[in-house]
Formats: sequence, structure tokens, C-alpha cells
Amino acid sequence: MGHAMDDVNYMLVWIAVQGLSPDKALAALEMEFLESAEAREVPGWPDFLNRRDFHDRIFMGQLPGNWLLLFGNLDEEQKDLLLQLARFGPAFAGDISRIGNYAEGRAYKDGKEAWSVDYDLESRRGGELLLVEGKLPANLAAIVAGAHTAEAEGRGSDIGVDVLFEVPGALSKAICDFSPHEDPPEGFRWSMLQRIGGEPEPTERRGFFARLFGRG
Repeated sequence: MGHAMDDVNYMLVWIAVQGLSPDKALAALEMEFLESAEAREVPGWPDFLNRRDFHDRIFMGQLPGNWLLLFGNLDEEQKDLLLQLARFGPAFAGDISRIGNYAEGRAYKDGKEAWSVDYDLESRRGGELLLVEGKLPANLAAIVAGAHTAEAEGRGSDIGVDVLFEVPGALSKAICDFSPHEDPPEGFRWSMLQRIGGEPEPTERRGFFARLFGRG
């Protein structure tokens, strides 16, 4: 595994819902699979950095343990859309921004937020960078405690790893076997979604990477 995905995941939004079928998710989102050989059941991970047509698009893939993962380089409106899926089963939602040094994770039960963690370097310099709301299960609380210990000991700093920033991803990994800081599970395949009938023609609104690098 390792940190190969960090090179392309400057910004990522995701939600994993246990027991949710692809068909039910598509119906709830009013979306369908893009019928393209290069965007359906593709192994590995989407190349967000080099494929501008992947920006602002939602992707889907199956994780071990009957978890359905939906993800993408998405805006707030699309993020809110994915959160609607939390009503269908136990869910974990997260997002990271390596540009803004921000990461958060939220667990849902019966459609309601059970607990959350968030890391914000820009807003909390000199203070507590990682905040926890609610009571985490013991095994997950141990991950948070271990990260604080590692941070206090300076572990990871020599290779440029911020252990507190990676806590939401580590919690996601423990829950549904997906972390934005690691390669996807073996055998993972992704498919791109589109609105039913196809996506509208591009407008002046540009994706996150286009705005960041001044492209488009």
C-alpha cells in the first residue's frame, strides 16, 4: 500500500455506505453509469490530476464488507448530495484538502451523525489541530490517541507525513477499508456516474484543479 494516492488526491470527497446497492444509490442520486469502456469497472484509481474531465464528477466502487463507496473531486453541492445516502445504512463520510490542510470524517447511524473528527491547520495554528465531537468506539478512539502520541514524538515529520491530518483517512480505513492516503483495496474497480440522460454542456464554472492552476 503506502502513499501513492496522495500524489493525486489534493482534494477528495467520499462516502461509504454499508448494505447500499449500486442501483439504489443511482436512483437516490438520480444518476446513471456512464456507458464508456474507459469509465466503467476500471481497476485502480481515477487519474484526477491529469484528467480534467474527471473533475466535478462522481465515481462509484464496491469495497469489502458490503460497503459502497462514492467519491470524487467535488464541490459543496455535490458533497451534500452524497450525504443524502447516509440514510440508507451505516455510513462514513470524509473529505480532505491538501491545499487547505483540512481533513474531516463523520460517522452516521440511522441517518444521523454519530461522531466526527476534523483537522484544520490553517484555522487552528498554535491550538488543537484535531477536534473530536461525540464518542468514538474504543478501537477508533485508539487510532486517534495513537496519532496524538505519534505527533508528540515527531513520528512522520522526517518523511513529510502529518499523522493528525491522516486521522480521518485512518478511521475510514478501519471502518470500510478505504483510505485516501493508500491505494484502494485489491480488486477495486470504479465507474463514473452521470446525470440521467447525460451531463449538460460545460459552463464557465471550472473544477478545483482548473481554478488552482489557472487552467481552462
